[in-house]
Amino acid sequence: MSPTPELSDADVEALLGAYALDACEPDEVAAIDAVLARRDDLAAEADQLARAAAWLGAAHALRAPDRLRSATLSAAATRRTTPIDPVIDLYLSEAEHFASALDALSPGALREVTANGLTARDLVVHVAAQESLLAQLVGDPTIPSVVETDIDARTDAMLTEFAGRSVEDAMVAWRAAVEANRRWALEQRDDTTLWRGIELSRHDALVVRAFEMWIHAEDLRRVGNAAGRNPEPRHLALMTDLAGRSAGLSLALVGRERPGRTARLVLTGAGGGEWVVAMGRSAAQDHDTIDVTVTADAVDWCRLVGDRLTADEIVIDVRGDRALAHDLLAAAPALASL
Repeated sequence: MSPTPELSDADVEALLGAYALDACEPDEVAAIDAVLARRDDLAAEADQLARAAAWLGAAHALRAPDRLRSATLSAAATRRTTPIDPVIDLYLSEAEHFASALDALSPGALREVTANGLTARDLVVHVAAQESLLAQLVGDPTIPSVVETDIDARTDAMLTEFAGRSVEDAMVAWRAAVEANRRWALEQRDDTTLWRGIELSRHDALVVRAFEMWIHAEDLRRVGNAAGRNPEPRHLALMTDLAGRSAGLSLALVGRERPGRTARLVLTGAGGGEWVVAMGRSAAQDHDTIDVTVTADAVDWCRLVGDRLTADEIVIDVRGDRALAHDLLAAAPALASL
């Protein structure tokens, strides 16, 4: 009898589809069950997949088709043996969660208006516009007929392009763009791109896109009356790091720079951290001189940055100059294109 393999959380995520279809070996099932016992979110996802399989009649099969099973297990094995770039892992994970949030919606919910004023169906087109824009900017355009680089103009052009077409068509376009961006990320590790007039590293461009896919997946869950989902701590850490590092730029974009002043941003909880923010280009370099310290929950701050929580709604602790704290809060969503 072979010993039960030890599977990481990432391994189990990759195997959930096969698990739901009863396509795993008995020792793998035992290892997956062990992870699901301590990961309520993965257990809920596995249950949802199993129920979907039952609805489609797949649960009546004793084994998944060999081609599906071998492809799934091969991908999982590759994931176990190949080092995963953390930022690509974040990007693809949030893409998977966005697709899952859409899959969970009823046809009627696609007509519901989301937080940014678009219907759920048009929100999918908007996300496809954003992902295809990154693909276009890195030299791998997936929708040649749409060339606009302004987010609002591109969304309008995409809505025209997909007028009268199904949401599935928009998802096909979205998946093609995600795949193009994945290829770029794998092949051009030192590349940069100009996103909304700001030169971003490959790392930061992927975090921006993952961040916004998380926000929009939450929008879809909200109109579908589904529970929200916090990013995993390792993914949240990448998102909070970008939010902390870009706080000074956000201040400049909204005209709230405070030359000579320095803030400390402390984000609590798993995936949080601490950043010293120069509030103006001539801010003091002595980090021992902090004019204000703002402390907030890491997920709440990300929702503030994503323009899904207001400065009046977020719970913060302020030590020092409260006017400077107000500047930080007001500037936080400056980079949101949601």
